[in-house]
Amino acid sequence: MTTRASGRDNGRPTTERVQSIFATLAPDYDRFNKLSSLGVDRSWRKRTVSMARLNRNSVVLDLAAGTGDLTMALAEQGKPASVLSTDFVPEMLDVAREKAAAYKGPTRIDFTAADAQDLPFEDESFDVVTIGFGVRNLPDRAANFREVHRVLKPGGRYVVLEMSRPPFVPFRAVYHSYLHNVIPAIGDKVTGRRDSFEYLRDSILQFPGQVALAGELHKAGFREVTWRNLTFGIVAVHVAVK
Repeated sequence: MTTRASGRDNGRPTTERVQSIFATLAPDYDRFNKLSSLGVDRSWRKRTVSMARLNRNSVVLDLAAGTGDLTMALAEQGKPASVLSTDFVPEMLDVAREKAAAYKGPTRIDFTAADAQDLPFEDESFDVVTIGFGVRNLPDRAANFREVHRVLKPGGRYVVLEMSRPPFVPFRAVYHSYLHNVIPAIGDKVTGRRDSFEYLRDSILQFPGQVALAGELHKAGFREVTWRNLTFGIVAVHVAVK
């Protein structure tokens, strides 16, 4: 006799689960993002880069960089001195490297495999750390927040772009219906892996809202945390200052 995992278990990240899902999805992940967000994901990344407040001397670490869309937006829009693009799924970074190969701008872009919960970098190494749609896939968010606080220079900014909770309840109900019914269907159509997108759906539904996430960042030692809702709160960008 088998028992079905609870919804909470279905959306709970583990290192092995996340690596397996994203290694398999890497070739089709960008196409799914564009379809599922109706193309709005590009404007979300643009706003994230703006909120990072980069300059030509900024040294940036992009965590859980995946296929590199945020990395490239940081380089093309923000034009910092450098962006170090990291992920713990090599197959995703392979796609990112292909995008960076065509880049001709002034920013130095490097890639390395790294676990966002145990960063292999010296204290106070970066001016800005970013993460786009990766925090909710970390088994230990608190470890990530502590590590980011450690590697940021004093006054540095951690900029977190993540799915969130629309504050307007009627709209939230419509959005949750979309998550339940449309996201797995699109994922199945694009990749044939409906189960992976059921996990992604559940991980969104179980992720803390804006206020709770800000509280976790404060607890990790950040002295100032603000956020901006985008697309009615479907996503939010949190900025935490060391």
